[in-house]
Amino acid sequence: MKPLRLYMEGEKVICAFTLHMDIRRGDEELVKEILLRGLHRMEGEYETDAGPVEIGVRVELADKFSFGAVNVRVEDKIPVVRKWYSPKLNVSRAYLGTRRRGALKLARYVWKMPDVFINTAGRDMEDHRCQAVVCSIVQHEFGHVLGFRDKYKYKHNKFSKSSLSVGDGDIMFRVGTSQRFMEYHIKRLKECAKKGRLPFRSV
Repeated sequence: MKPLRLYMEGEKVICAFTLHMDIRRGDEELVKEILLRGLHRMEGEYETDAGPVEIGVRVELADKFSFGAVNVRVEDKIPVVRKWYSPKLNVSRAYLGTRRRGALKLARYVWKMPDVFINTAGRDMEDHRCQAVVCSIVQHEFGHVLGFRDKYKYKHNKFSKSSLSVGDGDIMFRVGTSQRFMEYHIKRLKECAKKGRLPFRSV
């Protein structure tokens, strides 16, 4: 098993994930379904300056915590303001080395720490709007798994924007279901899929 593979299926880019889901809050089956729904939100056709790019998603599920999977943990943590000297688990995030079987991945495997942390932050997972927000979060974090980087950054110790030019759709502190899928990386993703390799840079 590999955590992530990129390849072409005709003219379509296929992002194939091996996934282990560690659900620590809510209805396990419902939360798993929401995670998969968020992953499949990546699918569709994206316009680039090199023409349209179509993306498909394939998911294989691992039945236990695995070195060859993207290990996702879902918890419910009360959000706090993050500080550079105190990186608390207040927001969802993907960690370095998530998509490769390397040293960082091995360390997390040994200590059974997740590769991707999804914080439901007190949301009612039975509520359809809350489900849509979590789907948006999953889509964004797995964009990082693919190797996409955020276009904009935020101040370490404030919930405010680092610049007034930052659009609401690019906000990392969740504002709803409008969060974008980092379309500015799609062209590079297709180039990598044609070569059957992962982008060099990660989150």
